[in-house]
Amino acid sequence: MCIFFSARLQAAMPYIVVEAQSGAVIDQVDADVPWYPASLTKLMTLYLTFQSLKKQQISLNTVLVVSAKASQQPPMKLGARRGDKITVRKAIQALATVSSNDIAVVLAEAISGSEKKFAENMSKQARVLGMKDSVFKNATGLPDAGQVSSARDLAILARRLLLDFPEYYHFFSNRTVEYKETTFVSHNGFLNSYPGADGFKTGYTCGSGYNLVASAINKGNRLIVVVLGAKSSRQRGKRVKELMNKGFRADSDAPGLKLLALRGSVSVRLEAPAVIHGSHCQSL
Repeated sequence: MCIFFSARLQAAMPYIVVEAQSGAVIDQVDADVPWYPASLTKLMTLYLTFQSLKKQQISLNTVLVVSAKASQQPPMKLGARRGDKITVRKAIQALATVSSNDIAVVLAEAISGSEKKFAENMSKQARVLGMKDSVFKNATGLPDAGQVSSARDLAILARRLLLDFPEYYHFFSNRTVEYKETTFVSHNGFLNSYPGADGFKTGYTCGSGYNLVASAINKGNRLIVVVLGAKSSRQRGKRVKELMNKGFRADSDAPGLKLLALRGSVSVRLEAPAVIHGSHCQSL
């Protein structure tokens, strides 16, 4: 049986709607409540990867070797074995498209030497970006009681991915990735179900519920929506669609509150995540 948050927290389903270009907050509820990001963690893993590409420390064609630790990660994963080789380009596709845990560790080890050091760098980068609620303990989003974020912080991260690395944003729109003659299909059904949707990703563990960071464009206006803690992928998708529709109907000239301008007073805290083995409870 999957164990979720308390009923009060689970029912809250924190969210935030942001105009991507200006950073204006169109709507938010409990946007500063700490939450387990699950595989939305990989947005930061990819931010540091894109940063390394920009600094020319690696290239898209750099070949990475899979370690024993990486090969032993639980699903979702490509199933890479120790000693296998994968390019940075394919690794990015694996994370952005199917949230591959084994390949997230491959990237972490290649960039920082170890996943632990990489996670420390993730937290440092979060501070640089203004993500005050976020702490990272791993590159995958697999359950760890110390790894938390918030809807606001994840919106900040998503926006900075768009603004800082526009040349790599297309990776988030991939629907499939090929590896060893197997086709893996994206979990992000929102890409196929909402007009103008073109990127970002899903997250799920039994502790976090169903999370989604989504971006869509309509008549030149791009919105970012973050929804956390839905009870199902269907509820998650429905809520994001509702918020996108509402956001696009809003007056785009309204000043709004900037992402970094206001943070609510939060007294609630999450329970420790349930570490439950099996593909139904892992980081997707």
